[in-house]
Amino acid sequence: MTKTVLIAEDDPSTRRLYRFLLSNSGYKVVEAEDGVSVLELLQTNPCQVLITDMNMPRMGGIDLVRHLRQQNSPIYVIMVTAFSTPDTEKQAFKVGINEYLTKPFEYEELERRVKNFFERVQTENA
Repeated sequence: MTKTVLIAEDDPSTRRLYRFLLSNSGYKVVEAEDGVSVLELLQTNPCQVLITDMNMPRMGGIDLVRHLRQQNSPIYVIMVTAFSTPDTEKQAFKVGINEYLTKPFEYEELERRVKNFFERVQTENA
């Protein structure tokens, strides 16, 4: 199985940083600048993990995840945001995210969470 991670982030420098970190760890990385682009990409690029920013133009992370869950998408979602409040975190989990990270965070933490997901999948399928 190709381990593919989709990064949804409107800031190009942050997207590049995530891509660099994850591709150097052996993951195939696909990028999108907003939720609308994610939905388009997922039609032709199967991905197991979505790392999405909460606030993006056209469609933000909450609406994106709501849409994916309504389509019964099994994609594993890690949401990141610089604007965390208890309400936004609660809302994010309510729509169906799997993990939540508040910026700033150690980039190794993001890599660790992706790695843990793929290790769990491998163990469950063994």
